[in-house]
Amino acid sequence: MNVRDRVTALRQKMNEHSLSAYLIPSSDPHQSEYLPENYKTREFISGFTGSAGTVLVTKDKAILWTDGRYFLQAEKQLEGSGVELYKMLEPGVPTINEFLKTNLKKGEKLGMDGKVVAVSTFDSMEKDLEGIELITNIDLIGAIWENRPKAVLSEAFILEEKYTGKSAKEKIEEVRSMLAERKADSTVIGALEDVCYLFNVRGRDVRCNPVVTAYAIVDKARAIIFIDSKQLTDKVRSYFSSQGVTVMGYDDVFAETAKLAGKVYIDPARTNVYLYTQINANIERGLNLTSTLKAIKNNVELKNFDDAMEKDGAAMVKILKWVEENAGKGITEWDVSEKLLKFRAEGKDFFEESFETISGYGPNGAIIHYAPSSSNSSKLEAKSFLLLDSGGQYLNGTTDITRTIKLGELTEQEKTDYTLVLKAHISLARAKFKVGTTGHAIDTIAREHLWARGRDYKHGTGHGVGFVLSVHEGPQSISSKFLDVPMKPGMVTSNEPGLYVAGSHGIRIESLVVTTEFTKTDDGEFYQFKTITLCPIDTSPIVPGILSDEDIKWLNDYHKEVHDRLSPYLDEEHKAFLIEKTKAI
Repeated sequence: MNVRDRVTALRQKMNEHSLSAYLIPSSDPHQSEYLPENYKTREFISGFTGSAGTVLVTKDKAILWTDGRYFLQAEKQLEGSGVELYKMLEPGVPTINEFLKTNLKKGEKLGMDGKVVAVSTFDSMEKDLEGIELITNIDLIGAIWENRPKAVLSEAFILEEKYTGKSAKEKIEEVRSMLAERKADSTVIGALEDVCYLFNVRGRDVRCNPVVTAYAIVDKARAIIFIDSKQLTDKVRSYFSSQGVTVMGYDDVFAETAKLAGKVYIDPARTNVYLYTQINANIERGLNLTSTLKAIKNNVELKNFDDAMEKDGAAMVKILKWVEENAGKGITEWDVSEKLLKFRAEGKDFFEESFETISGYGPNGAIIHYAPSSSNSSKLEAKSFLLLDSGGQYLNGTTDITRTIKLGELTEQEKTDYTLVLKAHISLARAKFKVGTTGHAIDTIAREHLWARGRDYKHGTGHGVGFVLSVHEGPQSISSKFLDVPMKPGMVTSNEPGLYVAGSHGIRIESLVVTTEFTKTDDGEFYQFKTITLCPIDTSPIVPGILSDEDIKWLNDYHKEVHDRLSPYLDEEHKAFLIEKTKAI
């Protein structure tokens, strides 16, 4: 079946259940961003493969809502499918709720699978769509998806405390203390990365995300992980036992949740509607307690991050040299992606990519989350830019890095755009800010240099990064979207401004930074960022006069550190290349 056939089959099922519309989010029962193959329902119904978006099917329309990272990609992938693209946050484009309010009448029914819909999403619909009946116990995609992939249940492993810095027992006690502060009796955790963080367990259930599929409940006396027993080795069971963790079957979470008494703490953005409806006790809502804990990396985790960055930086030096030497000789974007994977695999304790590599040459670089394939990949010519955004999962850290590589002759606009993005990147890297400052406030530090020339980019400037977990992690972000989450010491966040010109080029420069203490004065306490990613930033496209003396000093100091820390990992040939690429300007 093609997309049109699938939408037709869905409408037939909708008609059988007297539904006027059906909602298909990008989600699974754990409200994950990166999904296992068997929960890529939105991709199945629309053909759009981006990581974010929601489809709504009515009797006469099929619509995809997605954000600015994916506008160009969605336009290409939806062409001829009959699915319309609604560009989120663009002027005149209604939200999903606004569209439903206008197009559905009171008494009509909106269907969805409550196991993949977050409580927060349901609540906003219930509030905005008065009179429209919300049906949450119906999985129509499952009813039409033939040969649906089976769930991957990998073998779990324990991430040792020499990496995590804390035992599971210590983390459980921290959660219990936080529950006591809130006068709550228990918490139900649905987010996979939070469960894995809490119990120091990892797996390979989701590509690029080292998680196992599990829920957790923590109360005053118990800490329970709900997981398929097939995933557990004797070593994992033994560790859980030593940490006071009880193991129960994956589906047992629903019955155990129903038994909870007193006050239950849940995260409405990371709890599905079906699980929520099992709770019979009083409910307190807020950010997962574990999300707050895991966002602030301890000293052991930060030291491990530094080690991972050195290994990853060495792989990046190798790919930069290889690309420069082979552009214009027949290599493709896909070849770059595969070669980089090979270089990363040479690093100790590397076990997979942290996301699908974005390797975009020329116009493809303007597609913000473009990913080449073995069958659809552009050749690199000896001109313009290659935008290379990639990352690795190591036992001692998760990396995420973007470098924009000059392949040959550049236009004046390409040079200017590159220098502006570099200035934005350096400005954020050099930022100082007062305790309590949010990423929303910091975001303008990067954008102001682009705004001054009437330019901007349609994505956030920075996202949190997990420790051997998801490469995208909250609660902090650096973005034009307001989140009341201040930046705190120990938070690892990306710094990735960009500029994109459709049909021409894309530029992004990304490194990871950790928030650290800067100074205390009579006016208060101040923080700063320390860049922890180690990789040369191409200086050859820089247009003189745009970077300040302070910017240039930062860049030269950064390149000295890159050289000093990466040289021990490289052979003589690559050392010589690194010396050239880290020369002071």
